[in-house]
Amino acid sequence: MESYYEEIIEEIRDCIKRKEYETALSLVNKELSMPYIPAEAEEIFLQLKKDVVFSLSLKERNTEESTESLLRKLKGKPQSQLYAVSKLTDRNLHGCIDEIRDYLAKDPCVEAAALLVEGMYRQNINDEFVWMKDGVEYTFWVDSITPVEESEGFLEAMHFLDEWLSNDQPAMYELARKMLIHEAYCFLPLSYEADEGRDLAEMILKNISEMMDDSRTYSEIIEKN
Repeated sequence: MESYYEEIIEEIRDCIKRKEYETALSLVNKELSMPYIPAEAEEIFLQLKKDVVFSLSLKERNTEESTESLLRKLKGKPQSQLYAVSKLTDRNLHGCIDEIRDYLAKDPCVEAAALLVEGMYRQNINDEFVWMKDGVEYTFWVDSITPVEESEGFLEAMHFLDEWLSNDQPAMYELARKMLIHEAYCFLPLSYEADEGRDLAEMILKNISEMMDDSRTYSEIIEKN
């Protein structure tokens, strides 16, 4: 094997010893991207790449924030709650039922709580919870909620917004779509019925029109439809 390859292989191994895995991976990928590599060297590079990727995976796992730490963040400000929920919904929530029950009972950030509730639904958690939301108490069973993307009222409202805006007002449509998704999530644990779809779409359209100072578009669409 040529001395060049012996040197670069040694350099990669040194990086691995120093736990400089990102640098090692960059060096390996650079060599593997070359149009020609001697078969012996290529075999070593491929094995080194496997070793580096495995080490990076272990490093990421070891530095991952603990579930206990994330649960403590649920007691923080809204941004902290949203961050915690975004991580927790990728974990097994079955072991956190008591903490989640306590969280929902204390008027949490609505957006974070909604994502957590839907996360429990997707993990087939069937317990009963009490959610204090804006001073109103909602008692519900997780398996009885309707996920946002399955809500008939949500789908009907999305249909109207698509029909009214997607072709002629793409920027307004994108904003309206995002506002509708937000509204549907914040409505959990309830969901909109199909016959509420048009009213919901009109409300979203009106809010977006006011935000964009474009009442003319709102009036024209309502008059035509």
